[in-house]
Amino acid sequence: MHLPISNLQSPTSNLSAMPTLLLIGLGPGDPALLTAAAAAALAEAPLVLTPAPHHPALRTTQPGAVQPLPAAPAAALALLQGHSATHDALVCALPGHPHDHPLTAMVMAHEGWAVRVVPGLSLLDAWLSALGLGRPEGLQVLPAAALAQPALAGATPATYPPAAAPWCEMQGLGPYTAPLVPFPLLPTRPAILSVEISEWRLEVGTDEIIASQSPISNLQSQLLSRYPAHHPLRMVRLSLMGEAERAWVVSLAEATTDDFAAADAIYLPPLEPAADMRGLDGLNWVAARLLGPGGCPWDRQQTHQMLRQGLLEEAYEVLEALDAGDMAALAEELGDLLLQVAVHSEMARQAGNFTLGDVLESISSKLIRRHPHVFGELSVEGTGQVLHNWEQIKAQELAEKGRSRSSALDGIPPALPALATAQKLVKKAGRVGFEWQAIEPVWAKVREELQELVEATEGGDPRAIAEEFGDLLFIVANLGRWLKLDAEMTLRDANAKFRHRFSHMEQAAAAMGRSFNSLSLEEMGQLWNEAKREAS
Repeated sequence: MHLPISNLQSPTSNLSAMPTLLLIGLGPGDPALLTAAAAAALAEAPLVLTPAPHHPALRTTQPGAVQPLPAAPAAALALLQGHSATHDALVCALPGHPHDHPLTAMVMAHEGWAVRVVPGLSLLDAWLSALGLGRPEGLQVLPAAALAQPALAGATPATYPPAAAPWCEMQGLGPYTAPLVPFPLLPTRPAILSVEISEWRLEVGTDEIIASQSPISNLQSQLLSRYPAHHPLRMVRLSLMGEAERAWVVSLAEATTDDFAAADAIYLPPLEPAADMRGLDGLNWVAARLLGPGGCPWDRQQTHQMLRQGLLEEAYEVLEALDAGDMAALAEELGDLLLQVAVHSEMARQAGNFTLGDVLESISSKLIRRHPHVFGELSVEGTGQVLHNWEQIKAQELAEKGRSRSSALDGIPPALPALATAQKLVKKAGRVGFEWQAIEPVWAKVREELQELVEATEGGDPRAIAEEFGDLLFIVANLGRWLKLDAEMTLRDANAKFRHRFSHMEQAAAAMGRSFNSLSLEEMGQLWNEAKREAS
């Protein structure tokens, strides 16, 4: 096909007033790989605008016709717009196929041009050929820079005021680093990452090359968030003529800055489902395998109710890791708890009740609905208003389901520990106005309940003693809420402190060559005080 420059103007009447932009694909390098239409257009164009002025295929242009565009697509678009004010027809030459370049998408979105595309041999085809690959099924193609930039909204300090600082900064744990969410690749499918560094794309100059590499400086760490450290990276660099100048393989963990800088493209082979251990799909696959045909005999005999105790145990083991401040153990125990979610979801999927996707959709949509001050336009002042809105939204959700709560105290799980339930009860009652206005009456109530317990013990009635002891525990739990303390957690801490001090006493007795129960009460007191001093 011959596409003379003189015929670029669209014959369509409503487009005739618009400047025409011809996007020409230059192919991977060798001028012999240009299409006939691209070669003809380049040969007669008086002006060729391009972000790759050193591309070998541009040797066919008229002398002095090539004018460079900025490498940054936005800046290149602005320059093209400037030229369109004085030219009815423009020619823009791009490496590979025009759709390989991000400038094309920006041009297509611009309504001021009639755009025509002259295809070229894609850089992707050149990379795959250089790597000795065909076109893998399900291949993903992505600029490497897309994995170097956080996708989460409000991710940089410039986008939020100090009052909106993220959790880590509010806790004094250092600056915030945004996760790459959503992760742009599916690891179980093959992928090509285009690094977009090549001699014909940039002037050979150290400063320019370093600047162009900066967006991919954390590419390795981002890939390690989803791929195993031993995963192979197949890298390729094309020569000026679009052929393999160098092809090499390196593991993800061992890849160096020089490797990334030297590559034009990186091929990531797909992970097997069992190897996709850093993604939720991997866990879902494991659960499905355990409960599927030929899976684990024990797992396939379980029911939802039979797993109930295990779920509680895993939750308490998470609490134990939290109490110990052991982050490695916390990661492991949270994984055990997450497995419970995956297994229950797979059982429900096989029974036709719901799937893990339903579980994820339920919690994600609920959090978005109940945080309109984060995901919507609502403004709030302080956590009190956040909690008030939360309760209103919950009530609205129940109403939409045709349900309502008959009491302000509804909604507390029956299996919740008693001390935690006590605090939940007084908190819910306080939200509807059943609340002291200051802490002094709470202290007075504690003293009152303690005195009533003393009187009950003097009376000797076991039922009265138990009742008054329960009342005392209940008001102490309420006092904890006024002191902004989690009663369950503080008691767990006290239990752990007692266990530690008692173990210290036992060890001290053993060091003395004594059995613990042979110690006098006075000796035990001395060892207890030593344990207290050791802890302080």
